[in-house]
Amino acid sequence: MVMKNQHTRLIIDGGKWIYFERTEEKVKTQVWDVINKSSEEPLARIEWYFPWRQYVFYPEPETVYNDGCLETIIAFIKRLNKEKKILREN
Repeated sequence: MVMKNQHTRLIIDGGKWIYFERTEEKVKTQVWDVINKSSEEPLARIEWYFPWRQYVFYPEPETVYNDGCLETIIAFIKRLNKEKKILREN
């Protein structure tokens, strides 16, 4: 599910516990926060890591994740990397 909030930041639902919020759009890449639905606190950031030429996961200190959340985060990162690859090829 894709929603836009009142600040025109893009929000993508990540299931029961988390959502992804685009917090920055750079010239060629984006920065996403992983947000806890219950507390509205940021759990992590996903952004482009140039040396590896892919999006990567930067968790906040003292955060823990179960396998379901990690699978959702991995699927989201894979989607971002696939979209970036398609854009590079065009």
